[in-house]
Amino acid sequence: MGANRIPEAVAEQAKEFLRERAPEVAVGILDLEGLRLFAGHGLESLNSARHPQSDISPAKVHAHPPQLFSDLNQWMLKVLLAPRIPQQYLSAPRGQYQGAPQLAEAAGVSIMSAFRFLEQFSKEGFLESKRGPLRLVRLKELMNRWEAASQRRVLEVPVCWILDRGKKALANALRSYESDPRSSADEMAPPRPRVCLGLFEAAEALGIGFVHGVKPYLYLERLNARVLNDLGFSENAEENDADLYVRIPGNRESVFRGVVRKEGVPVSDILQVWLDARQHPARGKEQADLVWRRILSSALDSSPP
Repeated sequence: MGANRIPEAVAEQAKEFLRERAPEVAVGILDLEGLRLFAGHGLESLNSARHPQSDISPAKVHAHPPQLFSDLNQWMLKVLLAPRIPQQYLSAPRGQYQGAPQLAEAAGVSIMSAFRFLEQFSKEGFLESKRGPLRLVRLKELMNRWEAASQRRVLEVPVCWILDRGKKALANALRSYESDPRSSADEMAPPRPRVCLGLFEAAEALGIGFVHGVKPYLYLERLNARVLNDLGFSENAEENDADLYVRIPGNRESVFRGVVRKEGVPVSDILQVWLDARQHPARGKEQADLVWRRILSSALDSSPP
């Protein structure tokens, strides 16, 4: 057992508890102030009293390297790629930006976030900014790096409909949620969590669906029982009984700022569909390859308008 600081009395109580309940188990109790208390199997020779405070040297803090594909970095990538991609597939400002202040204003981020983005992507050789507007380069390698960085576990919650619903139930539920006056009635209340279709349902809504028969995926900004109930879902669903899966994204700004709306239904943008589909075991790679061939390949190979 370990902690920042363990009082000696607590350590002795823990040792006594284990001696009574599990005498055959060895125990070691340590803290960051130098306490080492062992019992069992001849480990007592490792015991050490707590060091005086003046003898403790501060722990070395190792800074983590900057994350190239952080949430806001992914969103700014979408902003710089937007002129190449039709608006029906990606909701983002479309323009040319001379530096961090212009990019920050267009993307709705802080100037410091935009400066970090430019510094990181220039250092990696993916961004040219010295002559004229900001320009992404080596796009194929950049997309491969982006895809690899997106292969992380995502929290998925199986849910089921509270009442039996038809084929258009999910789209109708999202339209109703988006048009609910509660979303804008109280200016002092926190905004309701954002939602959108994801993965194969999103691909279908964007007119490039390929995989059918897979349970739908819905992105929800944060897990909220009331929101699930408003949408008509119950969390009391086992994996096999689920009607759909609710995803809680780690990169929520990138996911939700790029959302497009199809007949009033919020839908993941085409870049997000491509990134998400490639990780899905149910023919996801085939769906992603279709998105790449039909839309992204030609868009990224050509010069931006």
